[in-house]
Amino acid sequence: MTSFIKILFSSISLTFYTGSFAQTYNVNFTLPQVALMDIEQNSSINLDLTKPTEAGNRLANPANNTTKWLNYTSAVASGGTRSITASINQLIPGVDVKLQAAAASGSGAGTLGTPSSQVTLSTVPTTIISGIGGAYTGNGIGNGHQLTFSVSPNTYTNLNAFNNTVTVTYTITDNGVSPSANIPVNIAGTPSAIIIPPITEAGNNYSGTYTSSDNTIILGPYTIPRSVLLGLALLETGSIVSQIKMYYTPTLWNNSLHLYANRNGGTGAITGLCLGCSVYFNNGNTYPEILQTDSVFFDLMFAGTLGLLVTQISYSNIPISIRLGGVSVTVPAATYTAQINFHQ
Repeated sequence: MTSFIKILFSSISLTFYTGSFAQTYNVNFTLPQVALMDIEQNSSINLDLTKPTEAGNRLANPANNTTKWLNYTSAVASGGTRSITASINQLIPGVDVKLQAAAASGSGAGTLGTPSSQVTLSTVPTTIISGIGGAYTGNGIGNGHQLTFSVSPNTYTNLNAFNNTVTVTYTITDNGVSPSANIPVNIAGTPSAIIIPPITEAGNNYSGTYTSSDNTIILGPYTIPRSVLLGLALLETGSIVSQIKMYYTPTLWNNSLHLYANRNGGTGAITGLCLGCSVYFNNGNTYPEILQTDSVFFDLMFAGTLGLLVTQISYSNIPISIRLGGVSVTVPAATYTAQINFHQ
C-alpha cells in the first residue's frame, strides 16, 4: 500500500500588494487656558492673643496656624505666568496678621509657583506666590502650598479688647485668562469626536488620555484585483495581501501629545467563487501609536486556494477610533492641529 503525505508550508509570505489608496484626516483641538484655585480646610481658624499673668509682661502671641493648603490648576499660553495675591477685608488696630506660603509639595507637577517671603496682610492685595506656569498642585490637604498664619501686636496703644474677625481673599491673576470649557477635538471635520471634560476642581490635572467613538473614521474600500492576486504567494494558512500604514504630519503640535488609532472591525468580500476561502484582518486593534514616520497599522489577509472564478477581493467599512494622549495643563494652552494619513 502506498502512503501519501501532504506537507503544508506555513512560512510567511514576503510578497504582498502595495496599492496607492490613501485617506487623510485632520485632527485639531484646543487646550484652553485654565485658572482654578481653592483653599483646603476652609473652616475658620482662631488666633487669640493671651493676656499675661504677671504685671508688666506683654501679650502672648498664639501658636502659628498651619492647617490650610492652597491648591491650584493653571494652564497658560506659551511663556505665560500667573501669580496669587492675598488681602484682608479690614485692619485690626494694633495687630499684624501675617501669612507665609511654603514651597509646593505633594502630588503636583509642572511649573509650580515660587512663594514670597512672609507678608503682613492688608486691604491691598499682596503677592504671596508668583511664577506659576502650566501646573497643578494636587488636590486636598497635603498638596500645594501650606499656609502659615500668625498674629502679633504692633502698637500697644491701639489695642482694644475685642473679638475681631477678618476675611482673607485670594486672587489668581493673569492677563487674558479664559475659563475652562469643553474641549472639542475635530477629526475629519466631525465636531466633538473626542470630548475632553473641563477640570472642575483646583489642583487636578486632565486624566491624560481621551478616545473617540468607534466609528469616527471609516477606512476603505481597498480592492485587490485578480491580476494582482495571481502575482502574490497566497497560502492556505493565510497570507498578507496588503498592509495599511499610517503616519501623522503636525501643523502645530507639542511633543508631549500622542495620537493612537484602533481598528474596530471591518468587512471582507470575495467577488466570484472561491470554496473554503476567507478574507479578514490582522492586528491594529490594540491602539498602536501613530508616528510621524510610516508604520504598519494592520494587515489585509486572505486564506484559501485562489479559485478560477475569483475576480477580486475587497476590504471595506473598517471603523477606526482615535485616541489622544498626553493631555495635561503642563502643555501650553493653544490650538493644536495635525493630519493623519492612512494608506496602502
